[in-house]
Amino acid sequence: MYSSYVESYIGDFGIGPRTILLESCLRRHFPILILVLLFADLASLIWLGGFWGVLPVLALVILDIFAGSALIQRSGTNIFTMLNTPASDKKAVSGGAAKSLLGAIAGLLLIVPGIVSDFIALALLLPWVRKRVAGFFESHISGDFAVHRSGPVIDMEAVEIEEMPKLKPNSPLED
Repeated sequence: MYSSYVESYIGDFGIGPRTILLESCLRRHFPILILVLLFADLASLIWLGGFWGVLPVLALVILDIFAGSALIQRSGTNIFTMLNTPASDKKAVSGGAAKSLLGAIAGLLLIVPGIVSDFIALALLLPWVRKRVAGFFESHISGDFAVHRSGPVIDMEAVEIEEMPKLKPNSPLED
């Protein structure tokens, strides 16, 4: 009974069972992956600090913060430009927006101090990696996300009330 309800509900949005499996897997394992990434970044900073010293590692972290901020700003500008321009091919616009969004994610990963997140961010900046990751998400999260409801449509008009209603004396709403 439950599975038929889920399939009928999600079927309206064009989301298939592969997407549900991916979302449940990500929902379950994503916090664990984030914690592993943070601990690996911390361990890599400690190792690099012992190898190079504190000042070069601190300079690297500050440089990463500036580079990540600039990358997020550029990607955000690209996303808003693409989404505000009218286009006949919505798939091309969404693909460009997805690539810019991956650039913003790379910028966030650069801001996180650590070597592991920097390598992941630099990998996301490579065009062929960005294309494959965007293609992966477009193939798993695709469809029309508009709500299609069945039933009667209620057509209404708004009426503007021009005068304020009179309140009773000693009303708590009175000014």
